[in-house]
Amino acid sequence: MYKKIRFYSRLLVAFTSKYLLLIVLGMVLSGITSLVTPRLIPYLPRFHSVKNIGLIGRYTLSDLPAAILFKISLGLTAIDANGSASAGLAAYWSISPDGKTFLFHLKPGLHWQDGSRLISRDIKYQFHDAVFSYPDDQTISVALKDAFSPLPVLLSHPVLKVINSRFLSGTKLIGAGNYTIHGFKTNGDQLDTMDLYPVDMKSDLPILKYFFYPSVSQIKTSFKLGLLDEIEDIGVDPADLNSWPDAQIVAEVLHNRYIGVFFNTQDPYLSGADGKNLRLALTYAIDKSRWPNRAIGPINPDSWAFNPDIKKYDYDLTKAVDLVKKVGKLPSTLRLSTVPSYFDIADQVKNDWSKLNIKTEISVSPDIPSNFQILLVAQAIPLDPDQYNLWHSTQDITNLTHLNNPRIDKLLEDGRKTYDQNARQKIYQDFQKYLVEEDPAVFLFYPPIYTVYKK
Repeated sequence: MYKKIRFYSRLLVAFTSKYLLLIVLGMVLSGITSLVTPRLIPYLPRFHSVKNIGLIGRYTLSDLPAAILFKISLGLTAIDANGSASAGLAAYWSISPDGKTFLFHLKPGLHWQDGSRLISRDIKYQFHDAVFSYPDDQTISVALKDAFSPLPVLLSHPVLKVINSRFLSGTKLIGAGNYTIHGFKTNGDQLDTMDLYPVDMKSDLPILKYFFYPSVSQIKTSFKLGLLDEIEDIGVDPADLNSWPDAQIVAEVLHNRYIGVFFNTQDPYLSGADGKNLRLALTYAIDKSRWPNRAIGPINPDSWAFNPDIKKYDYDLTKAVDLVKKVGKLPSTLRLSTVPSYFDIADQVKNDWSKLNIKTEISVSPDIPSNFQILLVAQAIPLDPDQYNLWHSTQDITNLTHLNNPRIDKLLEDGRKTYDQNARQKIYQDFQKYLVEEDPAVFLFYPPIYTVYKK
């Protein structure tokens, strides 16, 4: 035992003597590495994962989808959880006493993604009856013809700097967000693909490669072939992908649009006192409990202006039958128009109305008809509670129901000229109350949006 210990001791001394310099050098380098490496890591290039994402729709460089637009840039303002305008590129803003001039003050030290300084003159919006001027590099003045309280919310739309140069292979879009457009391919004006790279390549953000498809069937096929890692914002339930081994489907309700039944209030059978009784009967006859995420009015339920106490029109067939008896002359057939993706919903509504002994004929078209009797479609909900364009009697094109109600007109006019939020809230809560009681539309439900992920 003693001989073994002496042997290994002599061996260790001999080894240390021979390689002492290397041992000391290794210890020194190890110490330096442990001190320096943490400081170098942030500056070293990182491996970025790549996501291949599919979107449905035809888009151009001047009409990018929100999924991309809000990744590559910011607006002058931003929208908080309850729908109010908050700081974006602008740190704050002020309003003149007459409500016709806004002054927006940019945050200091802003830069575009190409490193150039972002100044007030770079920010350009196109609004009717609004004149933009630039008192200095940090200030934007917006002069209005009339007071317009929704303006800060509308200025949340992201801004881009457009560079057109033959040396840059055509148009280049530069934003102020976390992602930059690295490249794109088009077919004519239509986008085929677009690549987004993180502005900070030292971050952990993935590279995003977007592919655009004209139809649900084509995007599903690409997913099944393994060409896509993700499908974003499908409005139709992709339930058939549940059986696909790699697919995971997530549904989300955003409350930014609703499915509704819109009555043409100028139709001979749907106007006047008899027409209102018929509209009410049809509204009560629809069993809205069959759909989750029920909608009761036109304003986002997350908004500061939402009125939860308006009439709900829960299913009541008895009341519907009584209202039909008050109608002097009933139509022989109701014409219900819709788009292909909502045919099943229209068929359920038709079956409900058949209990009133009213025949309904469904007409399906990819486009909304200019002249309809009753229409079932999705309606986008504006970011601001101002819905002047959708319900005011002067709006011939966007007022689908052709509603003409002086009280509702006055509320809509006052709402967009009032800046005090408490006063605006009262106006829009009254607007919702009287609109629902007038019953130009049946508010059914908020449709889910589906995202498909590869497991």
